[in-house]
Amino acid sequence: MVAEIRFCSPLGKWWFLSPYAEFPIQMNVDGKFYTFPTVEHYYQAMKFHATDARFQTILSLKNPDDARLLTKKPEYKINRRLDFDENKYTIMEAGLYAKFTQNPEAAEMLKATGDAVLIKSCTVCYKCGFGEGSGHNRMGKILMKIREELSNI
Repeated sequence: MVAEIRFCSPLGKWWFLSPYAEFPIQMNVDGKFYTFPTVEHYYQAMKFHATDARFQTILSLKNPDDARLLTKKPEYKINRRLDFDENKYTIMEAGLYAKFTQNPEAAEMLKATGDAVLIKSCTVCYKCGFGEGSGHNRMGKILMKIREELSNI
């Protein structure tokens, strides 16, 4: 078994670890259930209330990177959920947890990583990933926590 697994994009052997990997999740947002094509769609949409047209636009996009890039536009930077920034890591964890508990195939692939250290190794991502060696690797830590929980079921 490999000691560490580095992942970033939904390509290659470890594609399923990416929040861009196409595993739909169903989440309760503002009292109503919505189906998101990927965890990335969920994360980006959560910057807005479900009644906001921007939420619906993000939900309708096919490509998760389009959802991420859309929220960089000026009109998507205003009037966001007031609590998003303080809850963004909880939101990410909830989305990832849903991905692996709602998609048995994804859960089996995650469990098959054994005890390897999971590292989101994107050079520009320091908070969720490892960056160039100085990041927090929050996503990798969340995935290892979920893997442990799934292995104990």
